[in-house]
Formats: sequence, structure tokens, C-alpha cells
Amino acid sequence: MLARLPRPLLLLITLAILAISAWCLTIKPPPIRVAKKGGYTDVHLYKDITEGMRQGQTYYQAAVATQRAHHYPLKPFITVRPPTLVWLAAHLGWRGVDAIAGVLVFIAALCWFGASEIGLSFAERLGITTVVAGASAHAVFSTVLIALHEYLAGICIALALAGVFAGKHRWGLPLLAAALGLAVRELVLPFVLLALAFALVERRWREAAAWGALVATFGLAMAFHAQAVNALVLPGDITSPGWHAGQGFSAFLKAVIYTSYLAPLPQPVALLMAMLPMVGWLALDGRRGAFCCLLVAGYAVMIAFFSRADTFYWGAIMLPWYFIGYVLLPRAVLQLWGVARGKPGSFVIGKKPASL
Repeated sequence: MLARLPRPLLLLITLAILAISAWCLTIKPPPIRVAKKGGYTDVHLYKDITEGMRQGQTYYQAAVATQRAHHYPLKPFITVRPPTLVWLAAHLGWRGVDAIAGVLVFIAALCWFGASEIGLSFAERLGITTVVAGASAHAVFSTVLIALHEYLAGICIALALAGVFAGKHRWGLPLLAAALGLAVRELVLPFVLLALAFALVERRWREAAAWGALVATFGLAMAFHAQAVNALVLPGDITSPGWHAGQGFSAFLKAVIYTSYLAPLPQPVALLMAMLPMVGWLALDGRRGAFCCLLVAGYAVMIAFFSRADTFYWGAIMLPWYFIGYVLLPRAVLQLWGVARGKPGSFVIGKKPASL
């Protein structure tokens, strides 16, 4: 994408990247909000709900009772997660959920290696495969993190995005993976809506009908979910403070940092490292580039405008797929350098610079 830009626009983008990089290294954003050491966390909540189901309660009975007992909000209904993840844990155990996540990551890594064959070098394909597997490892091998719905949902997006990357005629895998992710966490909906929009714009009516049916099914499922939650909510139950904190771009960067391996780094370095994948994604061209860049931008805007200081875990929805931008970063730098020198072809890494 960068290689096709006119030089004046490229100069502006380069200056913007440098300015944002300097901003990352100098700002001191407000801290995230976490439970006090030894305090009750969301992980404890979901595991307690699972235990309630094992003792004979329905999901909604266990979820509402547990959230009420630990002073979690119950209004609106969306404060109660969809039942899929806890249902799986209640029947398979959290180790079983880990195993499912591991299988999905393995499939996603293989799919990305195959999907990136056109236009990327072997080294880039291998790097992408490694990033997809490696960025998931800390969640997949931890029964603590996998209890947070966003991690499994993010893995589903990684698998779905690999299908999109493979080409517009291969929409069965993205649909199936996105449906699973949507059943785990409603934050997968932006991916589904973007896929629907692309299908409509490109007049692929059969695919558009499939994505539309998924959205309609999701709507019906959420209506049932709302009814089940609201039937158990009492007038005195806590109402959520809402999702309109408007923390800005730093909220997105912090969400990526504190749900990934970047957390132990010094904060200025971590902020910069959390921003750099966005630059890498700009190296892609064509339909794939448009879809991926819009997806990254959409989630960045969602987290920046709607997340709160205590919902930084939304960043896990970006993992592991967002970090693929690291592998594409050298390509983006070469594109910037090539256009600046008046030689846009110098960005090629591998056999085919083709439309990505």
C-alpha cells in the first residue's frame, strides 16, 4: 500500500509515524486498573461460575449469583458474558479449553503459512507462522489467561483472517472461525461486519448472505441471552458505568501491552513496540491490505474510544494476529525508502511484489 502512494502523501505519513513514535517514547499515560494483589479477579469469577455449573446450576443462575456476590454489575445484560466458554470449561475442564485453543492456534499457524504464499517471501511466511504460534503461547499454556474470553476470541479471529488473506473465494473458513469467536465474545462482531461489507461491495451475494445469516443468528442469540439474564436481575443489582471512557490512542496501546509479552518492558519502549505492528500492516496492498488495515484501525478505534481503564483486557482480542505486523515491518520500511528515492520497486521482498 505504501509503495503506491504519491511522494507528498508518503512524506506526511512518514512524519506522522515519526511523530507518533516520539510521542510513545515521551508520554506518561494513565495507568490501567487491576485488582489488588490477592484480590478477586475476572479469572476467579469465570472459574467460580464454572464450579457453580458443575454443582448443578444453569449457566445463568451461576453467572448472575456469582457476579452479584462479588459486586459485579448485572445491568445491562451484556455485562454477563455469553455462556460458550464457561460451558466448555464446565464439561471439558479448563485444560480441555486449553487443548481446544492449542488446536486452533496450530491450525491458524498452518493456514497463515499457506495463505501468505502469494506475494510474501518464505522468510516472511515462516515469520508470520512463528508469530501466530508464539504470540498465543502465553494464553494457550495458561489456564489463568484462557479464562478471559478475549484470548480465545482473538485466536478465532487469527484463524478467520488467515482465510481472508488466502483470497476472496475462500470464505468458508473465515465464516466458521468467526462464528466460533462470536459465540465466545461479542467483540468479534466488527470482523463479521467488515467481512459482510466487503462481500456486499464486491457483489459476492452468496457470501454476503452467509455473513448476513451469521449476524442475524448472533442477534437472535443475544436476544435470548438478554432475556435469560434479565429474568434473574434484581432492582438493586449494580449497573455498569458504561463503555464510553474515551481514553484515546494510548488506551489501545496499553491494552496490547498488558495482554501480551510486552508488559515487562519499560513503558516507553512497550508503547512504541505496541504501535509498530500498525506500520507493518500498511505494507500490504490490494484487497488483503484494505481488509487488514481497516480491521486493525477498527479495533484500535473501538478500544481507544469505548474501553475503560479496567477493561484493558480487550486488547487480547488483537492477539495473536495483530503482531503479524512485526513481520511485515521491514517490507513497510523498504516501501517508504523506495518511494522516497523514486524507486517504488525496491520494496520487493521475495518473488512476487504483486497486489497483496
